[in-house]
Amino acid sequence: MKKYIIYVVVALAVVAGVVIRLKSNKEKTVDRVYRYDKNQPIPVQVDTLEMELIGNNLFYTGTFEPNKETKISADIQGKINSVLVDAGSVVSKGQPLVLLDNALLKLQL
Repeated sequence: MKKYIIYVVVALAVVAGVVIRLKSNKEKTVDRVYRYDKNQPIPVQVDTLEMELIGNNLFYTGTFEPNKETKISADIQGKINSVLVDAGSVVSKGQPLVLLDNALLKLQL
């Protein structure tokens, strides 16, 4: 029975310590919150818009990167006779990219 009372007293002490700690944290947080007086005006800075021309000589430095990159591999081996597209050019689905030497394929048939 004494152990039970000791456990209850220790638990109450821990709960009381947590409550006191949370209350002190709340007071510190409330002190940090900015409060403004609703009757006091808020200073603002304004400027008048003016129409002006912007020249075409704007220069920017940057790097172009693709949205997506794909590795291309062939199902069959062969010697490339010619490349049909340039590096960086736009291609569509089904468009041939290279011509393979099909002499070996003809011999296998």
